[in-house]
Amino acid sequence: MRIRKSLFYFLPVTVSLMLAGCGKFFPDENNCTTNCTTTGANVYVGNNNTASISGFSISSNGITGLSNSPYSLGVSPSALAITPSNSFVYVSSLAGGIYAYSVGSNGALTVANNGSAVVSGVSPTALKVDPSGKWLLAVDPTPAAYVFAINNDGTVTSQGSVPLLAGSSPNHLVVTSIGYVYVALGTGGVAILSFNATSGVLTNNNQVLPPKQSVDAIQGLAVNSAGTYLYAAETGINGLRVLAITSTTGALKEITGSPYTTGTGPAGVLLDATGSYLYVTNRASNSVSAYLASSSGALTAISGSPFTTGTNPIDLAEDNTHTYVAVICAGGSPDMQVYKIDTTTPGALDTFKSTATDKDPANALAIVAAN
Repeated sequence: MRIRKSLFYFLPVTVSLMLAGCGKFFPDENNCTTNCTTTGANVYVGNNNTASISGFSISSNGITGLSNSPYSLGVSPSALAITPSNSFVYVSSLAGGIYAYSVGSNGALTVANNGSAVVSGVSPTALKVDPSGKWLLAVDPTPAAYVFAINNDGTVTSQGSVPLLAGSSPNHLVVTSIGYVYVALGTGGVAILSFNATSGVLTNNNQVLPPKQSVDAIQGLAVNSAGTYLYAAETGINGLRVLAITSTTGALKEITGSPYTTGTGPAGVLLDATGSYLYVTNRASNSVSAYLASSSGALTAISGSPFTTGTNPIDLAEDNTHTYVAVICAGGSPDMQVYKIDTTTPGALDTFKSTATDKDPANALAIVAAN
């Protein structure tokens, strides 16, 4: 449908949440005793045209489809999220609802809740699970942000919602380690919210960072582990903005040297697990821009950047061995391109393997990697 094609520009999934918490009601992510997995270097891809989720294992031998993959969802997926223990994968759809899958020890997915949606009445464009595994966060086009408590069986319980900037198009969200949530609002800019990881209370601070130009759109977001810098891809200027986070208020201040030039139509943003390398997919120029990230937030282009991809690269993820970066391309050719992170030229992307994610054209538009 045409509406999906236009909306998937705002649908990538991005970067993990960074908050902690515990409690008997919720799965214990640090000392997991039930629903635990030993998932390896696996990635999961949402395919719009085939209404499916595909799972792959990445190793030095190549890319291998997981058991029974692809998994039929029945509705087109819009976003994916995975719990830190790799116990559950959550999938949302613009057709309405959030679905849950349990993850087996071999990485294979089994639909939870007897195949019924664990959340109805919302159509999220982005999902995230916080690192404690207690909370699933979502944003949708109403526009609003939602919080759900994750139960031991993968079902969720609503903890409430907050409205976002009227007329905006929420498409990504990240959570810092110091209690702030940032939501990319397209041409609306970036919304700043506070999040209490103990209670699950989300508060709209009524602060919005505008785009550089009114016609620009903020797309992918990433945040460093210390919660001191936010990275935001902005179309129009075709740049990546680096924003210092004020610890007391969550306010954002652009650093000297920002924005940094990307390719055309920057979309997905990934900061690697070490915080050393930052990658941006460029949808309109079919490439990935790569940078060295410094402790001051400043970026330096990596030799060889940008790196060529398939058509309309929309999002990307790093595998949990920190060896590979998988890029999904909404236009295919290929659906998923996997690169090996170079160590001779640190952070450079070496072409490794590629694969179709389902029957072509799959229109892959969301990806998440096992932790």
